[in-house]
Amino acid sequence: MTRTAKNRGAQRAKRARAVFIAALCLGASCAALSKAPSSTPRSPTLDPPAPVANAAPILLTLNGLESPYHVMSAFVLPGGVLTLEVAAKGFTVSADSGRLERLDPLAWNWTAPAAAGVHELHVHSGGSRSLVRVFVLRPYYGGTTIGGYRLGHYVRDAKEGDPAYRIPEGFVEVTARNFDTMVSPHFRLGQFLCKDEVALPKFIALCTSLLVKLEMLVDALAARGLAAPTLHVMSGYRTPVYNAAIGNQTSISRHLYGDAADVFLDRDGDEMQDDLDGDGRSTRADARVLHDLVERMDASLPEAMQGGLAVYGATAAHGPFVHLDLRGRRARW
Repeated sequence: MTRTAKNRGAQRAKRARAVFIAALCLGASCAALSKAPSSTPRSPTLDPPAPVANAAPILLTLNGLESPYHVMSAFVLPGGVLTLEVAAKGFTVSADSGRLERLDPLAWNWTAPAAAGVHELHVHSGGSRSLVRVFVLRPYYGGTTIGGYRLGHYVRDAKEGDPAYRIPEGFVEVTARNFDTMVSPHFRLGQFLCKDEVALPKFIALCTSLLVKLEMLVDALAARGLAAPTLHVMSGYRTPVYNAAIGNQTSISRHLYGDAADVFLDRDGDEMQDDLDGDGRSTRADARVLHDLVERMDASLPEAMQGGLAVYGATAAHGPFVHLDLRGRRARW
């Protein structure tokens, strides 16, 4: 391996470790936020995901985004390329389809097949293994529908050409077959579906960056003694037509672009934010715990992982929750 390749590998490992450690170290620094319950109940409706066999996570970079998780998803168009960089020694990469091309000792390009679907890339290094699920998207060429599923109208050239507001180029088709597919260690594909009353198949936009940030939040909660099999995703992707139907005043909500989620911690399965301050109620103060953890995470994350953050109280329609997104710049309200 050349000195340049070694230096690149060290830099990648350092960056990826920083993302990983930022999540894991939050528990100690945030211990005073609230008193954690002593028990960790398991959700009666969602079992914890099974890990990859013999998996210890390998630090990966997927199209420039670091992931220290043993399962992570990426999203490309048909014929598109995923660049996979590995911060490990003596690793191997295999794919169930598509075309793999080695760029240097630490990086590969994977070219997607011509048809939409989901494919797997396996990375092995000694006793460590990581799985990358790559969703090949159904291309979107505009219009109000895709595959018979109603989207509504996207706003073109929103925010004066801000790339974060580009109309999605493609969507993941969600079917009964792939609904429960793990897209990361604690989240399933179906959790991010639009909540419209439409039968499968449906289509969604979803971003790797959102999955990484949600996993970091799960890690931070676990470090505080609040381990959970997942977070409740109250709202993930929304179609423009659904976003308008629920009364949202903006036509460019981040939920339309696949990098936003409204979430809360629900370890007892009652579909409400858990009581974290011990007052016997589910309140805004409980959701504030998640908000403050994300705030601390953002202090050590690069600009690409920054975004919107807000805490909402309960209404007649829902309980308290936290909104987070990855618009690429800090926003608070």
